[in-house]
Amino acid sequence: MFCSHCGQPAANRFCAHCGQPLDNAGDVAIAVVDEPWEEEFRYEALIRAPQVRDAISRHASFARKGMSGEQFLKICDKLMPLGVPMESLAAVIQPLYAALGISTGKQRLVQIQASIGRVMQRTLCSLARRGQSLRDVQQAADGCVLTAELPSDLFALAGDIMVTLRRRDAATEVNAATKIGGQWFDWGKSNRALDQLFADLQHDPG
Repeated sequence: MFCSHCGQPAANRFCAHCGQPLDNAGDVAIAVVDEPWEEEFRYEALIRAPQVRDAISRHASFARKGMSGEQFLKICDKLMPLGVPMESLAAVIQPLYAALGISTGKQRLVQIQASIGRVMQRTLCSLARRGQSLRDVQQAADGCVLTAELPSDLFALAGDIMVTLRRRDAATEVNAATKIGGQWFDWGKSNRALDQLFADLQHDPG
């Protein structure tokens, strides 16, 4: 399936390259921006603004795919074989541990002195640049909740990063949380992801 807006391969509910919502046919849902995009809190309306689309597309092109946890486990298998491949073992154990309620993650609440439209644009650009594919958007009366994948890396397997944005007069309240199921520790991965996100939220994307 391909996004009919940017032409890139797409899956799930939102295009990972331009952020546009997809229907089952890969088409882009249309929403109309009826107020300045900087003040817009509705995701589907904000994403129609050319400035926002262009910024997300530009930052998505900067994303770098590093070594995943699964790839690291493949290397471990070659260096110290255990009879059962660690990659296969992790694929079984992680969801089992997650079902038992074992998980790790961090949460932060910060107020950004910028309009919600600008902070939402910064958030989407940050997710795109970090290779954190958008999985879901939940709309609220005063903001929205963005859920993206926290990719697997050397420190932990894949998880989620959830960013809740709420309009607070001229500012925006951002509550960001990570969750990695099936692991007790993530060796600082969650803190690093939140550090990067909130650093990106301080400035408009270049």
